[in-house]
Amino acid sequence: MGVFNFLKKDDSNKHQRKSTRGELFEEAMKQFETNKFADDEQAKAALFDAYIASKNDVFDRFEWYNAAVEYYYVLSSTTGDAPIEKCKELSEESIKFAPKVIEKYKKEYHGDSLLGFIPPEVPAFKYLAVIYEQEGNYAKAIKVCDKALEMDIRDGTVGGFTARKERLLQKKKKKK
Repeated sequence: MGVFNFLKKDDSNKHQRKSTRGELFEEAMKQFETNKFADDEQAKAALFDAYIASKNDVFDRFEWYNAAVEYYYVLSSTTGDAPIEKCKELSEESIKFAPKVIEKYKKEYHGDSLLGFIPPEVPAFKYLAVIYEQEGNYAKAIKVCDKALEMDIRDGTVGGFTARKERLLQKKKKKK
């Protein structure tokens, strides 16, 4: 089986990375995961603690933004407009933070590799574009797609933000 070891994903950086993470951040995120959608007050308190604990680590803050944006997006489907507004606010912050994350990923994980750099997925772009689309605000959704395309961010779909933008342009045309 040793012949196929080259196919295995090199997780050595992942283990090294995990050992340098803040214990307070990890504990707060565990509390958040335990309480989300079961006890929203406890979940929000843990999320706040994780935010404070992530202030000195770009990767922790990135993980925090991803968790918080997803949480408020899902929460909005059951509890109304306040979480969707919070999701939009956090998504915009996450998008502003994305260049720092991308640079850190390049330095830490890509290094001098000759392969093309693929930035990490930033879910805030997708969530914000979807929210604006649902609100009928196609111009803002298109701007989100443009920003994602500038940074070469992917959204996990086959067509990516290019196809999303095309679809939004068609909807915008029909709306007129």
